[in-house]
Amino acid sequence: MPDRSPQLEKCARLLSSKSTDDEKLAGLLLVPKIVDAQDVESLEYLLCSMDSRFIERLLRTGLKQATAEESPEAHGSKDEGAGIPPMLNIALFVIDVFASHAILAQRPQILDRIETLCSVVSSNIPHTSSDAVQVLCKILAVDPAIERVLAHVDFLSKIVEATGHSQADSLELTQFLDYALSRCSLWLHSTPELPAQHVVGWVSLMNDISLLFSRSETILKFRLLPVLASALTPLDSRDAGNINGMAVCKTTVDSIRAGCVWIMRQRSETTDYFDQALVLASHIVRLWPQHAFAMSTIADNGSNSGPEQQEQKAAELILRLACVEGQSAIDSMMIHAPLDEKVIQMSGAVAADADRLRLGWKLPFCAELAASWLEWADEWLDAQDGSADVDEASVHSLMGEVQKLAEAVVTFAIDWKERIESERAMMDAGPEIVASVIHLLGRWLATDTKLHNRAMPILAMCANWIDQSRYGQVVKEYMRPSVSFALETCEVDEAQYVDDLRSHRLQHKARRTQDLASPWVGTIEFDDLARAVYGIPSDEEMLRRRQEHGPS
Repeated sequence: MPDRSPQLEKCARLLSSKSTDDEKLAGLLLVPKIVDAQDVESLEYLLCSMDSRFIERLLRTGLKQATAEESPEAHGSKDEGAGIPPMLNIALFVIDVFASHAILAQRPQILDRIETLCSVVSSNIPHTSSDAVQVLCKILAVDPAIERVLAHVDFLSKIVEATGHSQADSLELTQFLDYALSRCSLWLHSTPELPAQHVVGWVSLMNDISLLFSRSETILKFRLLPVLASALTPLDSRDAGNINGMAVCKTTVDSIRAGCVWIMRQRSETTDYFDQALVLASHIVRLWPQHAFAMSTIADNGSNSGPEQQEQKAAELILRLACVEGQSAIDSMMIHAPLDEKVIQMSGAVAADADRLRLGWKLPFCAELAASWLEWADEWLDAQDGSADVDEASVHSLMGEVQKLAEAVVTFAIDWKERIESERAMMDAGPEIVASVIHLLGRWLATDTKLHNRAMPILAMCANWIDQSRYGQVVKEYMRPSVSFALETCEVDEAQYVDDLRSHRLQHKARRTQDLASPWVGTIEFDDLARAVYGIPSDEEMLRRRQEHGPS
């Protein structure tokens, strides 16, 4: 048993459940005086000795008094400079001391205070609510706290409600929600097997915030943009699949889309908000394209005001704007002066190209959005099964917008390679740009062969990325549909072609009787890409393996 100072032992006795309330209060006041804030062992000893129910009573009583003083009845008689009840400030200060250490923040004595702390925050008491926000953020930094708030979603829901009703500046509340929601999403993403209760809690919170985002007509709408974007950024397709099973998932997506469209239509406000809305829209498209996009049939078009038509118009606007903004981002990078050879020699090609690529930061979001629409449109058209009721004019119009972006992307990728002279340097300089560009091209080149001639240089780039970069598997998945499509247009059996590649015969014969037959098939560049896509080693790779390991 470690030696403890008499003062520490005395403080522990004062804080115990056997002491009177006055003694416990005296013990709390002693804590910062006798224990260093970094002395975790002593703090843990006091926390274990403490009657945590007393802290709870201090919080509740102080909150009740504070809200009474803030009420309209009490406001007229309150003295200028009258402060918040000391007991509330004392409780917050003591909890903050313990919550500053992760090992203590996850103890039940601290976690059990989350509900009341949320009440303090939602009460919007001047100065004191700010202190409570700081304490809550420290507690929510530990995973057990996130589990607690997602299992009891009403804790944070009251803060969401208070944010919507706040007559004062809502900035601090939205900043807290930004942190809390992003922490919840990170925990959701990193937890392999999620209890349904936690998924329901996350969806419920997101639905509350998205409804507030959609309906607000104040500055709050713009402040909620980064809150929602930060919450969606960590999620991937696995997370989206788990969440999609919840009944309110579509409602959440509809609300976010409606809010984004409203902001996008207010171009006169500020381009910053427009850009944030575009990024947020790209996230819902990436995660739930089946809800984010809509396409009505000819039979549905009798009314222009129905919900299906409104959803279609909103989805079309987002896609068209994404295509325009994507081309604008490419233009910003293309008109940039060529890289200076001296700068390349001094700092390397990756660093030398960094400033130019920053100008095109919107391209990944725009390209991913367009690629997701192509995937969704293919599935939607297949589901119509050749129905004559398909509104082909609308589909072709949107395809035309995506085609313009795809053509610009091909030009940009070829120009980028000429500037930086290395696929590896391209991937190192802008992995997000490369991945999004290949995602879009992979989908478009698997839809139409008109761009195949111009995109021929892309084949060698993709083959090198598959073989040499850590994103090889991603590029392989994105380009495989294009390889299959090219073979199909030339009436080449894919299974036989793969066998030919493996046996190094390449006796396949491409039939070019169709107008849309791909010019790729039969070229060295296409065969090299196909080997990379199908995981077949090239002659050079097999020779290298023999030299390293000897004949098998």
